[in-house]
Amino acid sequence: MSLNSKLSEQIRWIKASLQIDYADLFKQHGSLNGQIQQRLSDWQYQIKLALLQKNPFVLHEEKLKKHQQTEIFNQQSVDDYRYFCKLAGVPFEKEFWQQELTQSKKSKPDKQNLPLKLLTEKWQQQLDYAKSQWYLEQLNQLRQEFIDKLKQELDTIRQLAEQLEQFGFEAGLWLDNSIGNLSQQNIEEMKRWLNYLSQDKAAKQIAELLGKMRQIEQSEKIEQVKQTVYTKSPQIDVNSREEIIGLRLGKDLEYVLPSELALMADEETSILFDLKFFESKLMCFELQGVTYRDAPTEIIVEQKSQEDEKLGPMILCIDTSGSMAGLPENIAKAMALFLGTKAKSENRSCFVINFSTGIETFELTSKTGISNLIAFLRQSFHGGTDAAPALRHALKMMEQESYQKADLLMISDFVMNGLPDDLLASIEIQRETGNQFNSLVIGDAFMSKRLKTHFDREWIYNPNVQTIQELVQFKKDVFNKQVVNS
Repeated sequence: MSLNSKLSEQIRWIKASLQIDYADLFKQHGSLNGQIQQRLSDWQYQIKLALLQKNPFVLHEEKLKKHQQTEIFNQQSVDDYRYFCKLAGVPFEKEFWQQELTQSKKSKPDKQNLPLKLLTEKWQQQLDYAKSQWYLEQLNQLRQEFIDKLKQELDTIRQLAEQLEQFGFEAGLWLDNSIGNLSQQNIEEMKRWLNYLSQDKAAKQIAELLGKMRQIEQSEKIEQVKQTVYTKSPQIDVNSREEIIGLRLGKDLEYVLPSELALMADEETSILFDLKFFESKLMCFELQGVTYRDAPTEIIVEQKSQEDEKLGPMILCIDTSGSMAGLPENIAKAMALFLGTKAKSENRSCFVINFSTGIETFELTSKTGISNLIAFLRQSFHGGTDAAPALRHALKMMEQESYQKADLLMISDFVMNGLPDDLLASIEIQRETGNQFNSLVIGDAFMSKRLKTHFDREWIYNPNVQTIQELVQFKKDVFNKQVVNS
């Protein structure tokens, strides 16, 4: 059995095992099947390359091929075979092959290589068997390691499924190579963040609206454009005769009316038929053909601007200073986890910046694992607050092609000093190129009115009473835009 066949067999075994142990999970979350299939395909490809590279019999395969091509039976061919037998753990018949060597020297030239044929055939059989057994042993070991890892990941997904479902996220969204690295503490912390959002209706509401901001903006950017459409236009085809459109006088016998042909049935009237024929006055069917050709027509249609078809990237600036310690920091990180998960589900780039007196950055891409995000969000500086470095770094990101027309959201209590004038000027420049600057103020936010002009939109969330200011106005804007576009 070839390596490909063995791998396919292993894949079938793994799939069957998972379907039995996680039937409920696969039934509830259809996307998991595709995720698992992709993981299996990647594993199959990687394992195949690894086994081919580690194959201990490669050198012996080359030596065997060389002896088969040279067709010379000598001491070297016997020694090479002996080395192979030692590696493969098969008996080597030393006396027999030495005897064959001696006799071949005495044999006629046409029979000297017969022992070589016997040796290479036996060598080939033993090599195929040894290689097959080695592949099988390696695959059994690697398969068990892989399936244990997959089951660990699926167990974690099962723990998180309920929390993810509350926000409309597929359980398989975070199924990657890193999810198995999550500690139970990480899992519990992630569940705690998501549970908080699900239990706090106001926080859940604002999280969902924050994730839809760019979509709402897109909904109103509709333009009228001309489009060329093609319609079928009928035209008379002079070269074909398909449909009867009337009668005419003529002498085409294939189109003559039956009543005219009946004249030939009687000797007296047949003379009349002959006369009409010569004078081309027989009543005949008039036929014509019709063809349909594509005719271009210009129409005016409404459509979204092409430049806004793709959802823009997200940039999240999260305040982890000392004033945010406790509930505000957990809320901020819960929001970041939700928005990061949403960005991943929509295949949007997402850049996270933790800041206090300094900054730490993290880029969430389609290949980024959940364990990396959780580890980053768990960071806390507990120092003073300086938003300027975070915003400066965000502005640099906006200059990159992959982060143009980004949605920036700063989550903080905004217990901080004002922003430098040069930074405010840079924000205005980036705002003109299509980037958006938004803020979520957590707590009393005594400086919110002062800072409000720096952002396109601002929400003030009080976790103690679970109220949100300015959300009503935002919802009104959403409603008005939907009415206009409907």
